[in-house]
Amino acid sequence: TSREMLYRMNILAMIYRLEKDATVLKRIDDELKAVCNFSDWNPSHYLDVAEMAMAVAIALDWTGNALPASTIELAKNALIEKGIKPSFTGSEPSWVNGTNNWNQVCNGGMIAAAIAVAEKDPELSAKTIRRALDGMPYSLAAYGPDGVYPEGATYWGYGTSFSVSTSSLLQSAFGT
Repeated sequence: TSREMLYRMNILAMIYRLEKDATVLKRIDDELKAVCNFSDWNPSHYLDVAEMAMAVAIALDWTGNALPASTIELAKNALIEKGIKPSFTGSEPSWVNGTNNWNQVCNGGMIAAAIAVAEKDPELSAKTIRRALDGMPYSLAAYGPDGVYPEGATYWGYGTSFSVSTSSLLQSAFGT
């Protein structure tokens, strides 16, 4: 469900960004309201949470303020309550400093969520981004010394796509 939402939001939000089509915006609005009203985003398998957080953050960013204020508020609350906060309950999740694709996907999704809610909760956003930036080098070290990846080509593509997206998010939001 999360991966499908991420796929749909990438396409729908890009089309909306290019064409400003009200029908596409309505579909984004409907999709966001649906997933943000889920009881949770499956925190027992944090890849699901991270992909959903990335999808919701992309939808918010690429539609600007064109969505209804109520949807924007719902989405930001969901990013905080269903996305970021579950990653801070109990002990530090293993993916934070992990050496595989979970690190890239989960930290990337949390950075996207944190950027999207930074004005609403700057302290939580800063804490989330700092933790992710501290943890991501552990997964990136797996590419050394020559770019091969111990999990094989499929996970290389999966993890790398999130690393590239995260790098782009950071560049866009912070200029670095």
